[in-house]
Amino acid sequence: MKNMLTPNQLAVLLFVFLTGSSIINIPAPLIFFSHNAAWISIICAAMLGLLVLLLIMRLARRYPGLNFIQYSSKLIGKPIALLLGMLILTYLIHMAAAIVMDIAMFLNSSMMRDTDYTIFVILIFLAVSMTIRVGVGKFAGMFGLLILSVMIFVVFNISLAIPGYDWHYLLPVFDEGIKPLLHGTYFIYGFPYGEIVLFAMIIPYVRLKAGDRTGRKLAFAILLNAVFLILVTLATILTFGPIAGERKYSMFEVARTIEITEIFQRLEALMGYSMIVASFMKASIVLFLANITLTQILGLPKENRQLIFPLALFCTIISISVGIRGEANWNFIVTSIHPLWGLICATIPLLLVSFVSLFRKKPKQV
Repeated sequence: MKNMLTPNQLAVLLFVFLTGSSIINIPAPLIFFSHNAAWISIICAAMLGLLVLLLIMRLARRYPGLNFIQYSSKLIGKPIALLLGMLILTYLIHMAAAIVMDIAMFLNSSMMRDTDYTIFVILIFLAVSMTIRVGVGKFAGMFGLLILSVMIFVVFNISLAIPGYDWHYLLPVFDEGIKPLLHGTYFIYGFPYGEIVLFAMIIPYVRLKAGDRTGRKLAFAILLNAVFLILVTLATILTFGPIAGERKYSMFEVARTIEITEIFQRLEALMGYSMIVASFMKASIVLFLANITLTQILGLPKENRQLIFPLALFCTIISISVGIRGEANWNFIVTSIHPLWGLICATIPLLLVSFVSLFRKKPKQV
C-alpha cells in the first residue's frame, strides 16, 4: 500500500495533532477554570490520554490492518459501527471548521484587521486540502520539520520571558478546593487528550510489528506534549498572575511583554507564526481523518481522495457561518461544547467497543 507510515512518523503526527492549536489556546481557559492548579489538570488529563492510547493499541494489535470502524463492524455489527463512524465524522468536521475558524479570527483580530475574515477561511482550507491531497506519507515528513521550528520558537519565547516572571503567582494552588482542578481536567481532556481516539482511524497506515515499540513512541508523544503545555501554562501564570485566565492567545501575549535591549523586542511575530503553522498542521490531520472516515462509511477504496475538496468546502461553509457570530460564541464552543462532543462521539464509542472486545475471542491470524 502507498503512503504507509513508520512508527516514528505516526508519533510525530500525534504530537502535532495534540500540540497544534492547543499550545496557544489552552492556557487561558484552563487557568480560568483551574486557577493555579492548571498544570496539575494537564498531568491528570495526560494520564487519561495514556489510558485511551492503551485501549487503541490493544485493539489495533488485536485487529491488525483494520481501523476503528472496520473492527467495530466485527465486534458490534456493521449498522452500529456505521453509526459510530457518523458520530466520529461529525466530530471531525466540527474540529476542522473550528481550528480554521480560530486561525482566521487570530489573523483578523491581531494582525490583519482590515482583511475580511472569510478570505482567511477560504485560503486556509484551500491550503489544507491541497496539502493532504499529496498523501499522508509525504506531509507527515514535512510536519516533523515544521513542528520542530514551532517548538524552538516556543522555548525561545518562554526563556526570554523569564526576567518578567513573578514566582509568587504560583501560589496558592488549591485556593477554592478540588472542584476547579476537576473542571480543568475535564476541559483539557476534551481538548486535546480525548481527541487521541481519532488516531484509531490512522493506525492501519502503520505496519505494526512485534518489538517496534509503536505504543511507547506514541506514549512519549503524549508526555512530551504534556510537558510543553505545562511550560506554556506556567509561563502564562508567572507573567500575568491573577489575570492570566483572561489573556487570550496567551503565548502571543507573553511574547509582547518581552523587551531585552533593542534586539529582543516584538517577538509576538514568532508566536504568530507558531500558532498559524501548528494550527494549520492540525487542521490538515483532522481533514485527512475526516476523509478516511467518510471513505470508510461509504465503502470507497482506502486511497480515495476525491472527497477531500467537497469536505473542505463543507467545513469552509461551517467556519464562515459560525465565525460571523463573533468570538464570544466561539469561546463557548471551545470551552463547553467541544469537550462534551468529544466525550459522546469519541471516548464513549471507544469504551463501548473495547468493552465488547473483552467478551470476543481473538481472531485467528491468517
